[in-house]
Amino acid sequence: MNFGEIVDEVQSIVQDSAWTEAMIKTLINRGQTIVASGVILPGKYQLSPPLPSLYTTAKISTVVDSGVCSLPSDFNRDLLQCVNEYDENIEIWPSFRKFLQKNPEKNAGSVRICARNGLNLLYRDIPSEAETLTVHYYKSPTAMTLDADEPSDIPEELHKPLLAGYAAAQIFNQIEDGIEGQKINTAFWNNEFLQGLVQLEIMIGFDAEPDYHEDLLERID
Repeated sequence: MNFGEIVDEVQSIVQDSAWTEAMIKTLINRGQTIVASGVILPGKYQLSPPLPSLYTTAKISTVVDSGVCSLPSDFNRDLLQCVNEYDENIEIWPSFRKFLQKNPEKNAGSVRICARNGLNLLYRDIPSEAETLTVHYYKSPTAMTLDADEPSDIPEELHKPLLAGYAAAQIFNQIEDGIEGQKINTAFWNNEFLQGLVQLEIMIGFDAEPDYHEDLLERID
């Protein structure tokens, strides 16, 4: 389905004229971003897989006499690889807390190890002149604006549960606010969304190791 068709699907599900097309479009785009960013899969301790078409690379520069620099503005998830100007891999630590604990000193020198903290890249050693690093990652999806736009690499058969379903769940959550007992429609479409994520994992699969939460990694180590 394209953007316009997904909007129509949500309208047919909700059947509430108080929810305008613009409001529904905002929710659909938010759902696309959430799917791309990853959601904890039901019964598991790992995020749903990244969308392959969002893989990209970009060059960033270290900051002189500083151990931290910004990742690209479109960074969304999974710092996959970091390479220096000589095409040498920079070791990526999975936990920035352990990175700081084990590498508190800020020695001068070329970058040899790094770790991600949100939208920042921490690194050691610290170059006296700016170095260019190439980072590999998954970017944020482009928001859909035109009715003919299509979601970023989400299989078409999952457009309804993942995008229309997400939007419907958010809308019903407000419509059913204050009712006694279970929010039946909210629960139904939340479940449709989660089942869509499970199907996405089956259809796309994981490339190598799944992405676990950092705090879980620290408990395992």
